Amino acid sequence: MCGPPGLGKSALVNVLAQELAVPFTEILAQSITNAAELNSVLLSATDGILFLDEIHLLHPVQQHALLQVLDKRRIFLNGGRSVQSIPVSDFTLVGATTDPDGLIQPLLDRFRLILHLDYYSEDELAEIVRQRCRALGWNFEPSLLAEIAKRGRGTPRIALRLLLSARRVQVSEGAKVITVDHLRRGCEVERVSDLGLDNVQQKYLHLLGGGPLRLNVLASMLGVSTKVLTKTVEPYLLRSGMVVKTDAGLRNLTEIGQDHLSTLRPGTV
Repeated sequence: MCGPPGLGKSALVNVLAQELAVPFTEILAQSITNAAELNSVLLSATDGILFLDEIHLLHPVQQHALLQVLDKRRIFLNGGRSVQSIPVSDFTLVGATTDPDGLIQPLLDRFRLILHLDYYSEDELAEIVRQRCRALGWNFEPSLLAEIAKRGRGTPRIALRLLLSARRVQVSEGAKVITVDHLRRGCEVERVSDLGLDNVQQKYLHLLGGGPLRLNVLASMLGVSTKVLTKTVEPYLLRSGMVVKTDAGLRNLTEIGQDHLSTLRPGTV
């Protein structure tokens, strides 16, 4: 399963395991640091689902070892001059990654199904929020769903976090229903804009309000690395059409970005 963070890859695998009613083993790939740990994980995944989250963080040496297990259905142990092997039970391997390029190509080719998860529409996000409220027994104002979806940036994790923010405000006031006003006050505390931009993204827009800038200049002025900008700050701004990159590598505000910038209060960043 490939896709940006927060789209529900782990949740989908949990649903798969529950529907199949099979044993489920979930491991963060970067926690596997040597062959012994990998072998222990593989032997524990008997007749069930082995879920490697952020599988691109698995060291290439361990990726090659996993590839060999998938091909031979055996774990090979190096005992000096002799090589011993242990058969492994059938299991289903599911990987989740935000960076499929981090996988060695032979391992990527072994997956029989590659799913590319995309961002959700506002209607889909609204339905996810509605289902969460229903599951928790929370009463809400009908217009709350659309307001959260508008700020959710197509990502369920963000939408549900905003729901919790609104819920905290509601509880603090002793209200019986979560309203749009509760959401707005929660967003003010967390410095989230009407379109869901966080504090750093809003600062980014303010900097570009003075004219086009290069990535390294923006990173320096924001006090973050260029990797943070390209991985976490820019994707939504580019996808939403607020920012464009020129052939010379400059970042520039679009008309959409200018319009949203005009709605931001200087005191919020």
